[in-house]
Amino acid sequence: MCIFWRTHKKQRQKMKQEQIMQIQMMEQEANQLNEQLQLIEQNVSEMQELKASLDEIENSDGKTEILANLGKRIYIPVEIKEKGKDLKLVVEVGRGNFVKKNISETKEVVDGQVDKLIQGKNQIMSRLEELQTMMMRLVGEIEKEQMKGGEK
Repeated sequence: MCIFWRTHKKQRQKMKQEQIMQIQMMEQEANQLNEQLQLIEQNVSEMQELKASLDEIENSDGKTEILANLGKRIYIPVEIKEKGKDLKLVVEVGRGNFVKKNISETKEVVDGQVDKLIQGKNQIMSRLEELQTMMMRLVGEIEKEQMKGGEK
């Protein structure tokens, strides 16, 4: 009898260690997903700012001065001489392909990008909920085993 209980206790301890490792792996995945979520939220915010800027330009009557971003936080003052509604922008549509679009067409592109970002955000949120449920189940199992085995 004594050998049986010692063997059973070792099996329970091994099972508990495996469950703890699973929880740790899930926590790592959750942390990575949260980082991705922050990046998505930052991108959505930037896209909304871009759309607000497009609205401002679209409603201009010509001779509007803006700061155009050259990259890496370097800007150049630019005067827009056309009316906003007549203005053609050069928009990258993927893989280095550029097309001219008016502002309302450009805003449609921005809206499409925001929609894709929100879809990604929703997928990440769903996965985070799954992970939370699985972690809570594993923690419950560990606690139940501790109560059963009298371990603390």
